[in-house]
Amino acid sequence: KQWYQRRVRGVHGLGEAQLIKLSPHFSHLQLSLTSSEMKVMLLQITLLSWFTNVLCAQSDVAPDPAPTSLRDEVAALKEQLREESLNLREEMNSLFGDNLSNLLLLQVIDLIKEVKDMQGLSQVQGQKIEDMESKLAEKIEGMESKLVEGFKELETTQAEINKKRESKLIETIEEMESRLVDNIEVAESKLSNDMRQVGSKVAKVDNKIEVRRSELRLISQQKLTWQNSTYGGKLFSEYAVDGVYTGSGDIWGLNPIQHMGGNQRNFMLIIDLGGFFKIHMVKVWNRADCCQSQSLGVMVYADEELLGSLNEAKLLYDFKANDHVYARKIYLKQGIPNWLNLREVQVFGTGPYGEGEEIDT
Repeated sequence: KQWYQRRVRGVHGLGEAQLIKLSPHFSHLQLSLTSSEMKVMLLQITLLSWFTNVLCAQSDVAPDPAPTSLRDEVAALKEQLREESLNLREEMNSLFGDNLSNLLLLQVIDLIKEVKDMQGLSQVQGQKIEDMESKLAEKIEGMESKLVEGFKELETTQAEINKKRESKLIETIEEMESRLVDNIEVAESKLSNDMRQVGSKVAKVDNKIEVRRSELRLISQQKLTWQNSTYGGKLFSEYAVDGVYTGSGDIWGLNPIQHMGGNQRNFMLIIDLGGFFKIHMVKVWNRADCCQSQSLGVMVYADEELLGSLNEAKLLYDFKANDHVYARKIYLKQGIPNWLNLREVQVFGTGPYGEGEEIDT
């Protein structure tokens, strides 16, 4: 309102000389206007400009919420402005009459000119926008090109890095393989030496075993024994292989014997040799204190091979085996109703051997 009032005062304050200077602007309407009529036209133009400013302000700025009193004041101002506009229209009708349409045409022409100016401005702005879009597109293309080049360089660099890593990995693997081969060769060499040493030791042990088992020796002492009865409950079968066979007559103490006796038949003493041996000789030592005839009739077997029998009373019996006599057990069997009591039984042989093993005699 204050803006409009200031411009109205400015229009009313125009002098005659100033209005004469403005008259050429209205000559294209072919109107002969007085100073008062020119002032009214200027007032109308001022009013239209004011409306234009108000509309522009309302379209550009979002209205802020206002208190109720402010809204009332604005409403009153609008009502006053409407009344002044009506009064102005009546005044212009009274002054111009039929020329009002021409004045309005002038205003329309001015508005068209402004629209054309706005269109020109819009075209200029559109061209600027197109230029900006073109420049932006060029920048984007440049950035894309740089990005593609950057990706290519990155791929190339990564490929070189991967190639170097692969080469280094291959070198490391080859070095590890070389070390592994060297270690395996060293281990094989050491193992071969150890195997040769073990083989040599085994050969020596085998030689010792072969010498040992080919050596004729006592093979019955302290071996497992069994008899089918025990005289007095004390003269056990183990005394037949205990290695004690002195000339002492103390059969219950210093020189114990194995003893079976009674009226039954088939007394038997068994000596388990603990392996498969070649039998060379069996020595049977009769008791030394008395009663040498009680063991007459005893037969000596190497497994199923009969070696001989006790057929006369004496202190020592030697039974030499034939060639190729092999046995696991020695049997002494009483074949007549007589007792069986002996001081010692000695078995001499070689071995042990595996069953079916060919043995040179």
